[in-house]
Amino acid sequence: MRTHHIFLIKHGETEENRFGIHQGQTLGGTLNSQGIADIRQVAATLADLNITIDRMLVSPMSRCQQSAALLADRLAPPEVRQDPRLSAKNSGHLGGKPRHAAAAEAATAGVPIHQLRTPGGESSEDVQARYLHLWNEVSTAPPQTTILVGHGGGIACLLLHLTGRSFADYLDLVPGSAATTWIEVTDGTPRFRCVNAPPPKLSGQHNARTTP
Repeated sequence: MRTHHIFLIKHGETEENRFGIHQGQTLGGTLNSQGIADIRQVAATLADLNITIDRMLVSPMSRCQQSAALLADRLAPPEVRQDPRLSAKNSGHLGGKPRHAAAAEAATAGVPIHQLRTPGGESSEDVQARYLHLWNEVSTAPPQTTILVGHGGGIACLLLHLTGRSFADYLDLVPGSAATTWIEVTDGTPRFRCVNAPPPKLSGQHNARTTP
């Protein structure tokens, strides 16, 4: 019986992350020095654990592309490609604004924040749907080891579904810089080795299991 190993890795920190700016699809973003160091530490840890990566799927946003390039330099997966389903949330005019602006707009509109959809944009429920579509495709393919390089919001939305939690718990599952979730899937059942492990703690997860 073969097992999928799927790693969900958030891009490294950007200056916008540090200052609480929602980037969305408006700002591509460039990793700051901490973000670069964090991604390199994740790559080094996975290499030290002798994990062979079969493929890496990456958001088209520049902050994820830069993160993926740093991972690929160390891990050398034979397949690296963009997948738009991993894109950041299209937040319309809220992109590039402080994160609290979305909560204020949702309150004005009288809708839960995860259902807020700006003109021409998408809601967090929309983001969850496309991340889940990709997850279902990856987790039901022939078993291999896959890295998905994406965004904090999208990863949190996917984890909510996989753990059976509601959007009320969204903020609890938003990963930090280069945080890594390691999931084994056998016969369609996901088992978590770690959830949103910060780079310094990833090395201790090789034989671990956790319940998010």
